Amino acid sequence: MRRLPLLLTGLVLAAALPALAQSPAAKAPAKPAPAAAKPGASAATVTTISAPSGAVLLSVKDVMRHIVNPAAEAYWARSGEIDDASGAHDRTPTAADEANWKVSLDSAAQLVEAGNLLRMDGRARDPNGPWNKYAVALTNAGLSAMTAVNSKDVTKTFDAGSAMYDACFNCHGKYIQRPKDSLYKHNIDKDFEAAGKPSH
Repeated sequence: MRRLPLLLTGLVLAAALPALAQSPAAKAPAKPAPAAAKPGASAATVTTISAPSGAVLLSVKDVMRHIVNPAAEAYWARSGEIDDASGAHDRTPTAADEANWKVSLDSAAQLVEAGNLLRMDGRARDPNGPWNKYAVALTNAGLSAMTAVNSKDVTKTFDAGSAMYDACFNCHGKYIQRPKDSLYKHNIDKDFEAAGKPSH
């Protein structure tokens, strides 16, 4: 049974002022009309940032929260199987479901580049340790996913999702502090050794 574990809109405000009937003598000088709000523009103040090319603008936590997690969850929601009272259900899009295949492709592409974002100077937490290895694994999983999605290969789509999960799990196990009894606290390399599998 294939399973995958869990891992702006803007508001446009417009107002119209009715024309005021005035005699030519009493008519006040016309004032320029306010510029119409652009579709999708936010009423909130936008702060611009001046930074050199290649500067790190988001923390690792924000990259995870706003890029990696949404992309991974969107991809996993469209691959593998889930079980419920009525049986097993394949979540991979059907061949004709172009909209959901596009979501899978876009999500995979985001994860490809997310691996690069995590490796940037100023963001990589352990440049001389396995941090970059896990980031590259995420990028490679995303590339595999893009290939699988473009060919609508159900099995390879699932396998790429599993590779994404492995990259995330291994990195979190190394770098995120967890409760004492958490699975993430286990020595991953020893777990693989005990299972007779190559270490990540």
